[in-house]
Amino acid sequence: GTVVPKSGGLYIFLQTAFRTYHPFFGELPAFIFFWITYTIIFPSTTAVNAILFSEYSYEILQMFVNSQHLCDGVILKNILGASAILIVGVLNCASVKLYIKSQDILTYTKMAVIIFTVGCGAYLFTSGESQDFDPGFKGTKLSFYGLSQALYFGLYAYDGGNFITGITEEIKNPEKNIMYCILISMTIVIITYLSLNLTFLTVLSPAEIANGTTVISDFADKLFGQKGCVVASATISLCLLLSIMCGTFYCSRMGYVAAREGHAAEILCCIHKTTKSPIPAVVVQVIISLLWFFSGQDLALLIDMFGFFMWLTYGVTMVALFVLRRKFPDAYRPFRVPSVIPVIVILISFSLVGMTLLLAGFHLILIAGVFVFFITVLYYIFVYRAVRIKHFDKFQKNLQIWFRLESP
Repeated sequence: GTVVPKSGGLYIFLQTAFRTYHPFFGELPAFIFFWITYTIIFPSTTAVNAILFSEYSYEILQMFVNSQHLCDGVILKNILGASAILIVGVLNCASVKLYIKSQDILTYTKMAVIIFTVGCGAYLFTSGESQDFDPGFKGTKLSFYGLSQALYFGLYAYDGGNFITGITEEIKNPEKNIMYCILISMTIVIITYLSLNLTFLTVLSPAEIANGTTVISDFADKLFGQKGCVVASATISLCLLLSIMCGTFYCSRMGYVAAREGHAAEILCCIHKTTKSPIPAVVVQVIISLLWFFSGQDLALLIDMFGFFMWLTYGVTMVALFVLRRKFPDAYRPFRVPSVIPVIVILISFSLVGMTLLLAGFHLILIAGVFVFFITVLYYIFVYRAVRIKHFDKFQKNLQIWFRLESP
């Protein structure tokens, strides 16, 4: 964010690092990363959050409405999850200021509930009313694939520290504020997540946590009964909505930057004349997220897929960091990351990807191979050869007129 003061996050880092090294392969890593991120990683993450949102929201409805009066559970959950994605999309398109204020309110609500929940767990632990922590790892089996899956699921919860670099151009004094934001936010996340997991173990058994889909609701139900369960489920539903908002906000901005760099249709880098929101990039992101949501994939496969592609890109991005140091040795750097840290990240990321490819089965290898090949073909046609689709430019201009969009 300081050496490359542009929005776009990891995408713009790859683009800046490699684009000048080869006329064909130079821009290919950034192009592949963008399309995998824009069509798989963030939409599948949004789908995961929407699925969880529907679970918690359905739990609330069951408490107030007789199950006989509810329509089929699967249909209702699909409606609730899809509604969350659509609401976020509409809010993002309508007003950026309202969108940010909504994020602030949901964040304050989330932190208030987390502090209260951890306080309850601390009271139970210090008063001796908590259950025994000893059997926490009882019955677990160590394997390479199990370890990689555990890391994927665990690290999935901590992902997002790089989101701030996706909106670098919208941040005041990014040279200092990006570093402070990442350090402070990741510290808060680590403390709160660890505290919450320990808090859950004061009341719930490891089996109840592992098999439950609404863990905090189960925790609140045991402590406070149905009223506590309602409050917990409602709060987590709002938190999941916040997570969907953050992902959509970040990824739509990356689509905007990729279009500006010539790696996506020009319409994606257009913003609305009044709201100043990149409406086309948001709409496309919402549509892809809905397709993932209705694809019928389970949570485990979606998170597995997310972890596989994300850690592959993290490893390549750390390589790009060394390339940028060599490419811009005299660039202004208000802080410098010790070289040992990116080396460790490279080793961990490629180890996780390697274990997954060897042990996870054929489906991930097939998905990775098909996507990379297909995206490379698109890159060759539309970026390297710069082929234009007949009448598409006119269609984009008409869209700009109809929806009052303007180019940057």
